[in-house]
Amino acid sequence: MKHGNPMKKAVSAAAALSLTALLAACSTGEASEPTTSSAAETDASDLTVALVTPESTGEYYGAMYCGAQAAADEFGITLNIQGTPETTVEAEMQVLQSVLATEPDGLSLTVWDNTAFNEIVGEYTDAGHPLVMPDSYLTNDEFLQSVRTDGYQSSYDAALATIEEFGIESGSALVLTDAPGNAFQLARAEGFRDAIIENTDLEMLEFQYIGGDAAEASQATSSAIAANGDLALVFSTNIGAGTGAANGIDTSDSEAILLGYDTSAAQVDSLRNGEYDALVGQSPYLMGYTAISTISEVLLGETAAEDVTEQVVWAPWALVTAENVDTPEISEYLYTTDCAAIG
Repeated sequence: MKHGNPMKKAVSAAAALSLTALLAACSTGEASEPTTSSAAETDASDLTVALVTPESTGEYYGAMYCGAQAAADEFGITLNIQGTPETTVEAEMQVLQSVLATEPDGLSLTVWDNTAFNEIVGEYTDAGHPLVMPDSYLTNDEFLQSVRTDGYQSSYDAALATIEEFGIESGSALVLTDAPGNAFQLARAEGFRDAIIENTDLEMLEFQYIGGDAAEASQATSSAIAANGDLALVFSTNIGAGTGAANGIDTSDSEAILLGYDTSAAQVDSLRNGEYDALVGQSPYLMGYTAISTISEVLLGETAAEDVTEQVVWAPWALVTAENVDTPEISEYLYTTDCAAIG
């Protein structure tokens, strides 16, 4: 895993990847070879692409839907967006089965379980249909491309950027994260830890596995402060952990800096109120936009499936602070269901 240098003025080097560069990258990847017609033979208005996600009412996926719809409108295809209110495999499997019964020409799929959907998706791609996965992937690699944030590298770089931004020179650092079985959040925790150990003189404390329980996170943070009066930096890998950490820091009258992952509306409000000091903002809008653009290009014959040679495309991210949160360039990194508020 390559390790990046600290960012300047609180924006990740990864975020410097422009939309143009990202869309260029989305024309590369590797996987099964969907059957496609030439652009002259295929009318975009005859094509339907489905986007299936969990947690369809959330702001993160709302932003993804906005990007996906923008791409669908540009290419003139029909986009069928379906999701579930919760994140269970059973609920999403039912939705996916119903969607596949309609025989969409292409599929964009986001899952929280990397193995449960292997068989059903494998049958779909084996039939020659393109699958692009925003913020997700499957262990059987039966997808044309995955467009997602590099959780390890973004957390690694964000740790160094936060230290530089807030002038942290000494003390200890704490991570609040989910159970070890959550690979995505573990990658975030490990990226932060490795940045601290490899580049600073801060003491790295043991991970606190609190899931997403805000009360448990608050207690863990308060206990860490009591045992380590020099606690200088706290990193939360999920929203619940961040909410609890903010409370623990406040009730302990600590000066510790709090870095959180993700930028829900509640988190952004907390950032503006001073409860968070910085947030790692992903780009679900660009993930959705890229996924549908790639599928459309393949279906319309503008890009051959075999020419998609990068199966994983890392999406840009940004370090969001009170100083830059209201700037236009950060808007695409804030999660919202209001498409007009993005960009």
